[in-house]
Amino acid sequence: MKKIMKYQLRDMLIGYAVYAAVMILLTAVTISVSVINSNINLSVNGNGFSSVIFCFAGAIAMYKEQCQLAIQNSISRKDFFRSSFYVITILCLLCAFIDLVLRGISLGAALFSAETVNFDLSSFIFLFYPDFLERSSAATVTIAGFFISFLTCMLFAVLGFLIAGIYCRIPKKFRTFYCIALPVLFCGLTPAVSAFVLFSPGPLHNVMEPLVNLILFLDLMGTASGSPFRGMLTFTVLSLFMGWICYRILKKTEIA
Repeated sequence: MKKIMKYQLRDMLIGYAVYAAVMILLTAVTISVSVINSNINLSVNGNGFSSVIFCFAGAIAMYKEQCQLAIQNSISRKDFFRSSFYVITILCLLCAFIDLVLRGISLGAALFSAETVNFDLSSFIFLFYPDFLERSSAATVTIAGFFISFLTCMLFAVLGFLIAGIYCRIPKKFRTFYCIALPVLFCGLTPAVSAFVLFSPGPLHNVMEPLVNLILFLDLMGTASGSPFRGMLTFTVLSLFMGWICYRILKKTEIA
C-alpha cells in the first residue's frame, strides 16, 4: 500500500500546491489593492466552497485515473481503497487548513485596509447555528469551523469517489448517458421534484409532511438544538456509509 499511497500523495500535493498558490495570490492581490487604495473595498469570498469543489473533482480524478493503474501493477483493491481514503483525508485537512489561514489573513488585513472580511463556507454554515456563535468563544468557533470545513470537504470528496466508482462499474455503453443524467438528476430534477412535493397542497404534501417532521424531530444537522456537532456527526456517518458502498462497488469492478 505504501507504493500506491506515495504516488497518490505526490500527485495530490502537486494539485493542492497549485490550488493553494492561486487562492493565496488572489487574497494577496485583494489585500494589496485595498491597502494602496483605501477608498476601494474588495474581498475574496467563498474560499470553503472552492475547496469543496476541488476535493470533489480531485476524488473523481483519483479513482478514475489511478484505479486501473493500481490493479494492473498488482496492487489489491483493498490497498487502493485504503490508500485513496488516507490521501483524500489528508487533502481535505489541507483544504480546511488553507481556508482557515486565508480567513485569518483576511481578518488581519481588515484592520489595516478597507477590505471586508470574506464570507467562506464555515461562515455560511454558522448562519444555521446563531446560538452556538453567541455562547461560544472565538477559539471554539474557529476550531468548530475548521472541522465543519474538513467534514464538508470530506463528504463531497467521498461523494465524488462514489460517482467515479459507479462510472467505472457500469458498462461502457451506458457511461455517456450516466454523465449526462447525473447533473440533470441532482441539479434539475431533484430540486424541482422536492419543491413540488413540499410546497404543493394535496395528497403528496400529506404524505411527505410526516417525513419532514421526523427529520426535524431527529435534528440530524443540529439546527434546532443549535449544536453544529450533530451536523459533524451526520457528515461523518454519511461519509463512512458512502465509503462502504464505494468499496463494495470497487470489489466488483472489472478492469479491462
